[in-house]
Amino acid sequence: AGLVVTSVFEAFPGLSAVRTYTRLSSARPLPIEAVSSLNLTVPMRVNCGKISHSRIFWGDSAWAVENDWHNRSLRETQLRDRNQNINPGQSSSRFALSSTSTWSTGVHEPAGIVQVEGSTRRARDFSVMWQIEHNGPWEWEVGEDDPGLHISAFGPEFQDHQWYTQLGEGNDSESVPVSFAITSGNWQQSVAEMTLQRRALRAAKARELGRSEQFERTQGLVIYNDYMNTLFGDPRLEKELPLVEGAARVGADIFCIDAGWYDSTDGGWWDMVGEWQASTNRFGEAGLKGLADTIRAHGMGLGLWLEPEVIGVKSPLAQSLPDDAFFQRHGVRVCDSGRYLLDFRSPAAREHVTRTVDRLIDDFGAVFFKFDYNTTPGVGTDVDTRSVGEGLLGHCRAYLDWLDDLRRRHPDVMIENCGSGAMRADYAQLQRLDLQSTSDQCDPLIYAAIAAGAGLTILPEQQGNWGYAQQEMDDETAVFTLATGILGRLYLSGFIDRMDEHRLALVRDAVALHRRVLTEQQELVPFWPARLPDFDGDWLVVGLRHPSFLPSEDDDPCDYIIVWRRGGTPSVNVPLSEDCHIEQIFPNPAVPEHAPDAKPWTVERMDPETVRLNAATSKQPSARIFAIRRA
Repeated sequence: AGLVVTSVFEAFPGLSAVRTYTRLSSARPLPIEAVSSLNLTVPMRVNCGKISHSRIFWGDSAWAVENDWHNRSLRETQLRDRNQNINPGQSSSRFALSSTSTWSTGVHEPAGIVQVEGSTRRARDFSVMWQIEHNGPWEWEVGEDDPGLHISAFGPEFQDHQWYTQLGEGNDSESVPVSFAITSGNWQQSVAEMTLQRRALRAAKARELGRSEQFERTQGLVIYNDYMNTLFGDPRLEKELPLVEGAARVGADIFCIDAGWYDSTDGGWWDMVGEWQASTNRFGEAGLKGLADTIRAHGMGLGLWLEPEVIGVKSPLAQSLPDDAFFQRHGVRVCDSGRYLLDFRSPAAREHVTRTVDRLIDDFGAVFFKFDYNTTPGVGTDVDTRSVGEGLLGHCRAYLDWLDDLRRRHPDVMIENCGSGAMRADYAQLQRLDLQSTSDQCDPLIYAAIAAGAGLTILPEQQGNWGYAQQEMDDETAVFTLATGILGRLYLSGFIDRMDEHRLALVRDAVALHRRVLTEQQELVPFWPARLPDFDGDWLVVGLRHPSFLPSEDDDPCDYIIVWRRGGTPSVNVPLSEDCHIEQIFPNPAVPEHAPDAKPWTVERMDPETVRLNAATSKQPSARIFAIRRA
């Protein structure tokens, strides 16, 4: 009928992961309601494996409880055994997850893993991992076929997302990209491969945008942010000046002023945002510019929080911008929680946001932005489009194009992707942006579980894990929250100005170790030596290792693990071969005065493949970081 379907596969040299998407074209009008980006058959023969020997891994997410990963036998999901020998062909049962609107990681992670255990001695274990790289709606499914499984991944489609398009002359269509990796071995090997793929995507995008040099330069910077468990969106000069002093004393490179710097109404800013003018009553006579100068005088760059995609319903811009600058349905602007959502297909919307960012860079010298995103537009917009889902897809792609333009024009500026903690932590955006806040979680005990699972979704060097130590914390609690950030991107917060010399020294130790990790991090991949982390478990263990399939240029290669004890037994067994040496490196046992009540843990060799880590106390939660070196 004239329909041409092109499946595109892209691979980086030296990597086994593949990026794929689908192009559609037709010489005559043809409506399309769904098109897969990935449609992969996983064979299930005698020498390959059986579905009864296969497991599915998926991640759930919600605000402040992100990256809750699970695994289950496929036969314990909807893929019940119907006996393919008697009932051959495709089964209608499937395990499927989806996401709607623009919180791409707000309910589930856009990634999954199937691990297949060999069913005979000759059969090798293998695993498949995939990730959907889209900042809007998506769906993936695993179903049973004859002779195996199928893994299919989509961007938006009609049944779940009200998307369709009309092909024809001048209107081709392209699906959203999906990366996948097939590896021998268990699920951890496929995560390692996907980690390398994510790095390659970031590096390729940096080259495309002409900012490779700046990209490398920003990898080792440490950010302090005044929000989490500290000012909570109420910045004022008298509060900020001591924090600036404290952040400089512990060696931060960036000082980010979070939400509230534009608020002149003492709390009414939520539905009045959009102009992004500095507050007239929060920062004294010198204003925000004076505070920015103070930050630079202390050797740090200025960072600002910004939610660029919204206009408050009470903002003057809500009246001055045209209607087509906003999402609309049924002739009415889309409003969520007192905010209108900008439609980035609109030149007026993009021009407003571009002017805003340029002005903040020019007027205040901002070198870091934290882009937040706390509202969503629902299924999409019906303005100038065939379907609301098509309107949403057009907006999502226009936003990415705007990000690319911003990065080309300001290559030295760092941008964090926040998105209500991590409700939009997808690799459509993360290949373009520098780091990702992993959560808005205020409880360090719960944060440990979020950080333990984050490596399945986010690169270690992009994981902005909050470390919000406080003076009033006991030593174990302070160590616990700081340790959570060290193997990712330590995102400092807390009232550092109130700390005594011992607590300041502990924070400096954390920053120093973090900088050491950052120098190696882009050669390391995450691993879980005990098992997939249990979000509610007493013990959590995650690490960074040199992948066995890559040679190390380090004369003394070192792997790292962080171990959190949140309760339960006072010890945990960790697999570790006898040719490895393990030692605690945080808190540093050589300087016990920095955390005198956080005594070193002890290590026992249980057998040639196992060590036991014994917590120094069983009375409260604690955490330690260890270095592992091979003989």
